[in-house]
Amino acid sequence: MIKDLFRDPEQLWQSLVYLSVFGLVLAVWYAVLTAWYLRRARHRDQLQSRLGLRGSAYRPDNVEGGSSSSERVLRLWHEGALVETVVSGRRTRTLLQWLEQIRQDAGWTTPMPRVLLMLVTLSGACFVLSVVLFKNYMLGTALVAVIVFVFRVYLMSCLKKRMEFFEKQLVEALDLGARSLRAGHPLSGAFRLMSEEMDAPVGTMFAEICEQEALGMSVQEALRQQADRSRSPDMRIFAASVIIQLRSGGNLADMMERVAWVVRERMRLNRRARVLTSEAQLSKWVLLGLPILLFVILSIMNGKYMEPFFTHNWGRMMIISAIVSMSVGGWVMSHMARLKY
Repeated sequence: MIKDLFRDPEQLWQSLVYLSVFGLVLAVWYAVLTAWYLRRARHRDQLQSRLGLRGSAYRPDNVEGGSSSSERVLRLWHEGALVETVVSGRRTRTLLQWLEQIRQDAGWTTPMPRVLLMLVTLSGACFVLSVVLFKNYMLGTALVAVIVFVFRVYLMSCLKKRMEFFEKQLVEALDLGARSLRAGHPLSGAFRLMSEEMDAPVGTMFAEICEQEALGMSVQEALRQQADRSRSPDMRIFAASVIIQLRSGGNLADMMERVAWVVRERMRLNRRARVLTSEAQLSKWVLLGLPILLFVILSIMNGKYMEPFFTHNWGRMMIISAIVSMSVGGWVMSHMARLKY
């Protein structure tokens, strides 16, 4: 097949043109993403500077494995004395640790490297079959793009469902912990009760905290590690609140009840935000699905009418341009309908 490609100059020229167009689109996409990331980073730095959160408010600490995390130091006055506490920030992770964390957050039992290997194998098999059977590189590329897109949608759906279930469990666990503290149990006993009464993932998380405490680690450090590993902002709020209360003193039961109330309000606000943005999400899917549906219907009803899109170079260029434009439009509409609070 490669020898036939070099023997036919026209086919070689077409392949080079496709690769050049793909490289140009990829370069433009990368430039847009880089510019957006730099603008966002500059805006974040300016906001941190105005709030006074840079400089002495953060300090890098060495963590196990050679990575570092940015931790925020909070200084509080309690009974006429200055009390300092450290709130964990984002910790750098390796690629394998990041993939393993995604697998745990999605609730999958299969290791993530094996899942990616299966995805690559399936994509490569579809591409090879389309090239060997139909001799169409465009069809193979489209199949690979569809497989990757479906996998991403399924992964994000699993992460979203798992996160919603985690937040509901966290509210129940905090109420249970508050009642346990009011009954006279210590904080470690409340965590153990929460790990025994709650199912995964919240029960597993508090069970790991209890195990780390039994091995000699402090409750604050165990909470800090769990907050680093969790995707939920509510877990980070809870960990920071417990650390502050343990350092400065206070009623832990009241603190847990207040955090549970905050989580409930965030869930209510999230549901309201989804209702307000549902129209934009529906418009996005209609605008993305309508061209694809019309393209398939016209191809079935009148194949000769749609044949130039597959046989002519300009037709292939139009298909590539349409795919890129729809992808960029879907990304823009998704970010326009996403509320951050």
